This record gives sequence, C-alpha cells and structure tokens, in this order.
Amino acid sequence: MRTSGIKRIKCLHESDWTFNPKIPRDKIFEFINTDWLRKPSNLVLIGPACLGRQAHRHLSLRHDAIIKGYQTIFITLFDLVAKLSRANNTFSLIEYYSKVPILCIDELGYLIPTKEQADWIFQIISKRAELATSIITTNLIPSNWGKIFDSVTASAILDRQSLNGKFITFEGRSYRSTYCDL
Repeated sequence: MRTSGIKRIKCLHESDWTFNPKIPRDKIFEFINTDWLRKPSNLVLIGPACLGRQAHRHLSLRHDAIIKGYQTIFITLFDLVAKLSRANNTFSLIEYYSKVPILCIDELGYLIPTKEQADWIFQIISKRAELATSIITTNLIPSNWGKIFDSVTASAILDRQSLNGKFITFEGRSYRSTYCDL
C-alpha cells in the first residue's frame, strides 16, 4: 500500500457516475474485465484535470490490483524524473520501474522533460511494454505528445502504449470547480 500512493481507499462501485455522465464508464469496466493484472496491458487516461480520471478511477484500479496481490507504484512524471535525475545509478532505477507489476505514471503533460529525461521515460515504458501493466494519466491527447517529447520519442512511447493498450478520453465538467468553489 505504501508504494501504491493510495491514501484513501476508493472503489469503482463508490463512484458518482451521475455527476459527470460523459465519463466513459463502459470503457473503464471493459478494461477492468480484461486480464489486465495477469497479462501486460497499457491504459492511458486522457482528459483535463478534475474530471475524476486520476483521482477515483486510477485509485480504484490500483486498489483492485493490491487486493489481488499485485505490487503497484504510483508516481507523477515530475517525481519520476526527479528520482531518476538524483539517482546514483540511473540504470538500476530504470530497471526497477521497468519490472514493477503495475506502474502508474500521473500527470504526463505538466512537465517538459529534457532529452535525457525523455530517453529515461522511454526506456521504462519500452521495457515494460510486453512485460507489465502501465497506466498513464495525461491532459494531452496523443497527437499533442510531441509538445513534451520530440516527435520520435513521442511516437515510440505511443507505439509501446498502443501494444495491448487502451486509450480512454474523459470529458465533462470539473468536479472541483463544481463542489470546491462553493
């Protein structure tokens, strides 16, 4: 539970699906009903902040994996790059993140990595592609990933995520602006 990033347990059946009917519930359950924990699967959750894409759905997936005995690691792209930048042995850390059963990288799109950092991210995603499940949340549609990575790296990362992968786009109103501005 410590490395999963879970601070409060949330399950999908607790979701308020009526708040934002544009959240693609059917696609989320379609992914969950696959063998995503035993076979390498990739999931990219796309959409603006505050729609519940990370907070509830992402958390529920991680909780489900832990309950079923799978190690999960949740990390923002910023924190991943910071850890890799400070590492005494970057290769060892890349290998570590490459082998964890479920890796959840949050907030792709809020940091523009250097060329070296982008190469590290690519190496992790590439090594995981056929071995383990990766879940990425982003505010950028795939065609805009070239804004944070060079076009070759963006294309290669998207290619790896497409392998055994599912891209789910979220739309709708912001939960925080609706309930937190009152």
